[in-house]
Amino acid sequence: MTVTTENSIQALLSSSEEMMLGELSLIKHTLEKLFESDEAQIPKEELSNDLFKIVDVLERIIETKSTLEKFKIYYNEYQPILSDFKVKYSDFLATDKFIFFEATEKIMDVWRELFIALDVISSAHEEEDKERQYESLYTGIAKLSELLEQYILYFPQDLIDAVKNIALAFLKDPKLKPDLTNQNQSVFSCLIGLKNTAKAVLWEIAENRTKNEKSHLSDSPSNINFTREMQIQKNQTAMDWAKSRLEKIESIAKEKGWSL
Repeated sequence: MTVTTENSIQALLSSSEEMMLGELSLIKHTLEKLFESDEAQIPKEELSNDLFKIVDVLERIIETKSTLEKFKIYYNEYQPILSDFKVKYSDFLATDKFIFFEATEKIMDVWRELFIALDVISSAHEEEDKERQYESLYTGIAKLSELLEQYILYFPQDLIDAVKNIALAFLKDPKLKPDLTNQNQSVFSCLIGLKNTAKAVLWEIAENRTKNEKSHLSDSPSNINFTREMQIQKNQTAMDWAKSRLEKIESIAKEKGWSL
């Protein structure tokens, strides 16, 4: 791989870590605001104890350096506590709070799959065996392609741009060029798959942009039908929240003095 390709991989990894930190900080901020609000008739002392448990776990996730450890704490500790919290206060909390938690849990699932793909891709530059290196790159870009196909509406634009840059780097990298004359069949086939999947990633990103542009062109009956189908298929309430979450993160970051 060229330096440009390696840099594009590191840029996506760094960007993803920062955005996940913002996501977790948003959850923590929302829970703190829930306690400060006058919503529902919940004894403040009881609510305070339950919220403290959740916020404490979130703070540990945020402060933990290892991405793998972050997800271990999230799934082994945070999710069970939050599940009990939702059951306990189901009669008191507004529906939008449950939508928020459910959307956040879905997004964290997507982040987990994203980091698995990135781990496979980032480990490739340490691989001395070229065939295994190319296999890692191909496996990782194929996973990114699957994630975009299923969850692109959850991806903020900055993250989509970073994924696009990786796909472009793979296509332009002369060291990743298929060459049957100087490569065995296995390596050649792997690089062909890598290039084709990178093209598929670019197509998915372009297709998503086209759909977004068309959805805002008019309020014609055909456009309304398209929007209604998207609502049915994609859980529109959660999607709308997901699309706006970066604005909330930026607002909170400014208020708290965070550097995201």
